[in-house]
Amino acid sequence: MKIITALLFLAGLSICLFTCTSLYHSGNDPRGTAYAGSGTCGQCHRGIAADFVHANHFRTSSETAVDAVKKVITSLNDTVRFPNGQLVLLEAVDKKAAQVYMLNGKQAASESMDVAFGSGEKAWTFGYWKEDQLHQLPLTYLSELKRWTNSPGLPADHPDYSRLIVGRCMECHSSYAAVKKSLEQGMRYTEKIDAGSVIYGIDCERCHGPAAQHVAFHQEHPQEKRPQFITAIRSLSRQQQLDLCGTCHSGDPVTLRSIFAFVPGDSLSNYYMYYPGAATNPDAHGMQMQSLMQSQCFLQSNLTCTSCHDTHKNEGNMQAVFVQRCMSCHLKSDHAVAMRSANNDCISCHMPLQASKSLDFNNSAEQSGISYRLRTHRIAIYPESAGK
Repeated sequence: MKIITALLFLAGLSICLFTCTSLYHSGNDPRGTAYAGSGTCGQCHRGIAADFVHANHFRTSSETAVDAVKKVITSLNDTVRFPNGQLVLLEAVDKKAAQVYMLNGKQAASESMDVAFGSGEKAWTFGYWKEDQLHQLPLTYLSELKRWTNSPGLPADHPDYSRLIVGRCMECHSSYAAVKKSLEQGMRYTEKIDAGSVIYGIDCERCHGPAAQHVAFHQEHPQEKRPQFITAIRSLSRQQQLDLCGTCHSGDPVTLRSIFAFVPGDSLSNYYMYYPGAATNPDAHGMQMQSLMQSQCFLQSNLTCTSCHDTHKNEGNMQAVFVQRCMSCHLKSDHAVAMRSANNDCISCHMPLQASKSLDFNNSAEQSGISYRLRTHRIAIYPESAGK
């Protein structure tokens, strides 16, 4: 009986290992067989995976969740008006959301909100698929103002459905997209994206590198607790950590090659070339790395992005958590201790919200500017923020 039990156990184990190995090496990940897919990571790292699905990095792009869109459409906030009898009406019915262009009371166009860009903490903008091209929709939702407005950079005098969302956009808003560039008549480049290849959001392997070999090794050696064939962020040098985050948080430089090819440990200089003086006055949008590197906190310590951010969690409104991280270095500061005792947070004064210089919105018919405010990562003394 013991022999039969042992044989049955071994048979079951073999089937399990075969199934797992087939999953890990199935080649279903569009990046290739070196990648396991974040769903596989979650089988062993359940706690981290459960937190990460709520984090802003993971939610920076997704197929549009219609129920979420319905929550930000109300009877007073379902239309954006343009001049000369033009408007865009927001609709969310059953499992479809759409932005409908109305001209003088008649429907002129309607496109579904197929893809959402942004976590929704600051904003959502949307795209629709037309054959194998992704186009931006004319309306964006601003969470701070709780209103819909014309999408950034689009004309104020009419709704624009023609702007392409290209591979460069996908490089910072997804983990992968297969992009094909071609030269059309008139010597104009165009891009096509394979919709089936898109891995929405930033997944585990975007930051930790391809994991198929890591998974296979630990399935074969379950007693080994030290991670093998995967990149732990703490194992990287300070500059390598900054370069990893800088793939998406260092502005819009000249791209030398697709950032999808970047793996942890690479040098950012192999992928990006910056214009001289580009970091002199970094924008609050997208240039967090350059802003941080101008801070005395950075210059006088070994501070990196992950010193303050736990990227596995959604910490967007957790003021006390960030104050505690500031205090981990400033316990000897009488000012910091006094402000903490008074329940004042460090962030509002030393990292205030600033209007982006590269992104702004207009509310269409009125054509007045709506600033897009983000928190600067240049940690400094801002006299205008004192007492606020």
